[in-house]
Amino acid sequence: MKEIRSFVKSASLTELEKAKQLIDSAIEKYTQQQEAKKEVLDLLKEKGLTLEDLQDVVGTDKRTKVKPKYRIEYNGEIIEWTGRGKRPKAFQGVDLTKHLA
Repeated sequence: MKEIRSFVKSASLTELEKAKQLIDSAIEKYTQQQEAKKEVLDLLKEKGLTLEDLQDVVGTDKRTKVKPKYRIEYNGEIIEWTGRGKRPKAFQGVDLTKHLA
């Protein structure tokens, strides 16, 4: 808000009119989005559906599981790593070319 007050004090009439147009446009867009959301919710109620019902149709982000690229035995356990993210302790200071899966 401080920045807006500072702008208003120092801006010319042309700049203020341009800012008003931008604000009016943002308010109109916000109002339209709120009305659209209300219409969608009303339509869902009319059809006897909930947002959870739509989740089944839309689904969730289903990422494919990445196959491990490296495999090493560490303290009697087989440790696998895809090569993504932080390197596990078992692979610290190890030549990875010798441990390809």
